[in-house]
Amino acid sequence: MTVLEVTLKLLLAVALGGLIGLERETSKKPAGFRTNILICVGSTMVMALSGLILQGNGNESTRIAAGVITGIGFIGAGTIIQARGSILGLTTAATLWAVAGLGLVIGTGHYLIAIIFTAIIVLTLVIFRQFEGQFLKKSLYHYHLKLKDSREALTTLRSLAFHEGIKFQEFTLKKEKTYALVDLSFPAPEEKENKFNQDLLGLEGILELKIE
Repeated sequence: MTVLEVTLKLLLAVALGGLIGLERETSKKPAGFRTNILICVGSTMVMALSGLILQGNGNESTRIAAGVITGIGFIGAGTIIQARGSILGLTTAATLWAVAGLGLVIGTGHYLIAIIFTAIIVLTLVIFRQFEGQFLKKSLYHYHLKLKDSREALTTLRSLAFHEGIKFQEFTLKKEKTYALVDLSFPAPEEKENKFNQDLLGLEGILELKIE
């Protein structure tokens, strides 16, 4: 494998990883443009390096690929943990795992498969998101809350969302002297939103609630 071949693989990894990262960036996800590029380029380089060092030893290359996929799980786990109270980031974690696999495909020199794989990932992220909204009857709800300024109220709010299976797309908090203003939004079917609404009104510490 020549330096030119490795360079072309890395450039293709930048292009395809960046295409997926661009979709994640426009969707305002924590792992966006540069993250997806770096993961794709990194796994491509590892696979290309195994070819340079191991001289086509298939068993060792397979072990290296398995190590990359296992290692990427730590990054994916980080995108989930930072949600603090709601299970968010599963799609982002799965995307990172897929992008790492994409890099391995590029690293082994299967370029057409890599392009097809990228197209499938992007279509899944874009088309199926619209499918969820239209055919699974999910609407986007915006809540504006005025709460007593206490950690317990926020913890209870997150726990309630987790219990009802609500995944916040946006969550902002602004503290005043004696209260806190919370703006949040989430997609959900009408029945689930109604249940969340009823449970929310039953909580202590809710001073005001507006829904859009």
